[in-house]
Amino acid sequence: MGLSDRGKADRRAQSAVAARLLVASLVAAALLTAGCGGTQKTADLFVIKRSGSIAGANLNLLVSDDGTVTCNGGQRKQIGGDLLIEARGLSEDFAAEIGKPVAGDPPTNSIYRFTVQTGAGSANWVDGSLGLPESFLKISQFTRKVAKGACGLAR
Repeated sequence: MGLSDRGKADRRAQSAVAARLLVASLVAAALLTAGCGGTQKTADLFVIKRSGSIAGANLNLLVSDDGTVTCNGGQRKQIGGDLLIEARGLSEDFAAEIGKPVAGDPPTNSIYRFTVQTGAGSANWVDGSLGLPESFLKISQFTRKVAKGACGLAR
């Protein structure tokens, strides 16, 4: 094999290596994109079921860690960064309060009943109950903000 033939063979070998590297990088990029894609299920932070004695009280709210909520089984809606940060904190605080006793009887003039479910457990309460943990009160307030904001409900 002459000098020019050896140079051609080296260039062909380099081209083959470059082609393999290109294919490998495209495959890796496709795998990474698939791993971050839209078909991947996002973690749910909590589900809030609110019911009550007034019109518009009933709400089934699914809060997800991707910054979306589902209101009464509808389409996912964005809640924004501040509410997502609040929801994450509430999820952690709520998990720490599950199982602790709630003092006192519910008031006779309560309007809302709440059931909250998380991966750590669930709890039920009535608004206005004495001795509610702080996280329960904050979840009640969060529910109202999201219901009126992202969900577009009157309450």
